Amino acid sequence: MRSVTAHALSTIMLLLAGLALTQPVRADAPPPTDRPFLRIVVIDHSPPFSDRDAAGVLFGFNIDFGRELCRSLGAVCSFDAAPFKQIIDDVAAGRYDIGFGNVLRTPDREQRLLFSIPYWRSSTSLVGHRGMPELGLEEAIRSRRIAAIRGSRQHAALVRLADADPVLHANLVPVSTLDDLWDAMRSGKSDMAIGPTLNVVHFLLSDPGDGFETIGTPMSDDGLGGTVHIVFPPGQHALKAAVDRALTALRNDGTYQRINRHYFPFDIY
Repeated sequence: MRSVTAHALSTIMLLLAGLALTQPVRADAPPPTDRPFLRIVVIDHSPPFSDRDAAGVLFGFNIDFGRELCRSLGAVCSFDAAPFKQIIDDVAAGRYDIGFGNVLRTPDREQRLLFSIPYWRSSTSLVGHRGMPELGLEEAIRSRRIAAIRGSRQHAALVRLADADPVLHANLVPVSTLDDLWDAMRSGKSDMAIGPTLNVVHFLLSDPGDGFETIGTPMSDDGLGGTVHIVFPPGQHALKAAVDRALTALRNDGTYQRINRHYFPFDIY
């Protein structure tokens, strides 16, 4: 099935071609082509959304979907990976054209970036040893040591709770990466961990996740969830509009659902 009409595709090509001509060519750029060249950045090591294989090649949901998006746009794309905060800074500065950073839309980020229509929905989950009683977040931090990735929205939520009762800071175990999050729990440094639900699901389906389960229901209030968006540099309205149309087309022709099923046992949209 054709994702867009010939006229619409021609319009997209013209818009993107104009964009690409204004961009500096990096060392990893492909040879000259009549197709527009777009630079895409994803989160470094955030399985199942993005990770690297033994050879250092990026793979994951955002990579597969990004490639289909580029195909629909008729563009040649490069892929790079960076920490979450760097993605926001680099896209805002125009060093990348598209950011697949699993970014939630917030008022401060709207001052720096353009946002696509939603392409999946995020929430937060607690995870602990199988058989642990169900606990709400405030009850959990009062009675358990909880690991959270430093600087994440989950970490920020725990800090807010602990600031109200400083003794609770002793139960907060900050870590640097997803691997550290699971390792803290498996090694006994923490009793529980908190993270994005889809990353938690990926961990629970892996061998290291055996013996663990989610505690309570997923959370989305107070900045712990919401719609997730592709981001663009400020002013790139033509690119945003083209990506929005392509994203809708990939949903309508079943491409999005095919990629979704490869990585997740349920619809994440």
